[in-house]
Amino acid sequence: MSRRTEYRNEVKTRLSDRTYDGMQAFKALHGIESDSAALSRMADLLLFGTVGNLPANLIDRSANSAQNGTRVAA
Repeated sequence: MSRRTEYRNEVKTRLSDRTYDGMQAFKALHGIESDSAALSRMADLLLFGTVGNLPANLIDRSANSAQNGTRVAA
């Protein structure tokens, strides 16, 4: 019977603990399951910016609800 090599998470091995923890938070925020999908999404954001990359739970939100006080005509 052949011996199988022990599984090792290459992403976790190559990233610092701080960076890996940040990636886990990013995955949770965007509902991403795999490390490779998260890295792909982060690369897209880094290379191409944030336009069109808002998470689905933020798309239908309005900035108007964040206004404080009464509205006064200028």
